[in-house]
Amino acid sequence: MEKPSDLSPEQLAKPLRTGDLPGLMAALAPTIAECVAAQLKPLRARILELEKGGGVRYEGVWQAAREYQRGMMATFDGGIFHCNADVTRDKPGTSSAWTLAIKSGR
Repeated sequence: MEKPSDLSPEQLAKPLRTGDLPGLMAALAPTIAECVAAQLKPLRARILELEKGGGVRYEGVWQAAREYQRGMMATFDGGIFHCNADVTRDKPGTSSAWTLAIKSGR
């Protein structure tokens, strides 16, 4: 099948035949693949950024002597807190190093 740029307006106006479909799909496939790849590029970058931290990890009850890292979650005062800081020993709820994720039902 000729490329669309090689076809005259009359040829382009003709209805497609079933036999033309494989050639048409082969001609369109590289353009579609480029478009999909371009759309996926920022999503892949975002997934890598999200996975870089190792995900969310529940670490049990918060302990003052322990060091916590970004992505860790700990129970404190009946709630579950998410660590936002690269590294912290702060008590959950006392600094921006922690965010309350699940509030106690009390």
